[in-house]
Amino acid sequence: MIGLLLAAQLALASAPDPGLQVAGPAVGAATEQVTVQTRLSPETSNVGDLLTYEVIVAFPQGTTVNLPTQLDFSPLHLVETADSEIEATGSSLRKTFTITLQHFAPGEAAIPAFSLTTVDAAGAVETVSVPAKPFTVEALLANEVDPVRKGEDDPVSIEYPNDTAETAILAALGGAVLLALAWLAFRGFFRKPKVVPAPPPIPPHEVALCALEELENGELMERDDLVPFYLQLTEIAKGYLEGRFGVPSLDRTTEEIRRELVRRSDAIAPLSADEVVAFLQRSDLVKFARYAPEDDAASLAISEVREMVERSTAAAKPEPARQPAAGPGADSQEAGA
Repeated sequence: MIGLLLAAQLALASAPDPGLQVAGPAVGAATEQVTVQTRLSPETSNVGDLLTYEVIVAFPQGTTVNLPTQLDFSPLHLVETADSEIEATGSSLRKTFTITLQHFAPGEAAIPAFSLTTVDAAGAVETVSVPAKPFTVEALLANEVDPVRKGEDDPVSIEYPNDTAETAILAALGGAVLLALAWLAFRGFFRKPKVVPAPPPIPPHEVALCALEELENGELMERDDLVPFYLQLTEIAKGYLEGRFGVPSLDRTTEEIRRELVRRSDAIAPLSADEVVAFLQRSDLVKFARYAPEDDAASLAISEVREMVERSTAAAKPEPARQPAAGPGADSQEAGA
């Protein structure tokens, strides 16, 4: 009984796929072991459906199989072709060529036969024939016994002028306009740009003192070449003069600044034009004449600029009003007055 069951299973395993069409062996003794099977899906299709035609080729080791370079499936339309990877099946190999086609006429049709090219290990070129594959293309009206074109519906007459339709159209247009105006008004009211006040400007003396502290803690004072140090220090001093007193100083020469300070000497009080010009001239000697100052000249120069900033800032602050001292005799003095 067990032997009968095993024999039946082996018979079922060796039975061919009913959807496969098996072709004969290749032409020539070198490719006798090359076999071809074909499969079409769907076997029954409608006009214009994509048809997948698979050509499954089994061949021995060392043999290559290729589609012909020119494929003509007229009257079918060739969409595309694709090759699968080669698979090992025991002692032989297998490769599947997938050909996508379309047919645009109903009725019985067939995929034309064509030949594959094989090249064995010795370089011999042979061909194996792929037979024609018949199939059926159904019409879109195949489910009707006697399809007849339907007649046209009677025309619909609308009374003119159609007051109801005109009223509805005008009401819809008016409502759309009112909605648009309401939306614009709502958007304009709630999306009015808010004026954000700009932050107050930093006072010139704070800018100058911060810059002096940064310069003093930097590395420019430690260099042998003090030209970059004096360039930055004079820019700080000129920026303070321009921001604090309104004297144009940045991008001006020392002579131009001197003439402006002499003309507006009262504007820079409590500073004097002579001390500001003297500082700028000493700095010019280092910047342009390559004068080598003393070792502590850089520290003294920063202290000089800081002192001018602090002195002019203190003079600009108004003194608080003095309040009369409260004492035991204050009430009696007010009463006597």
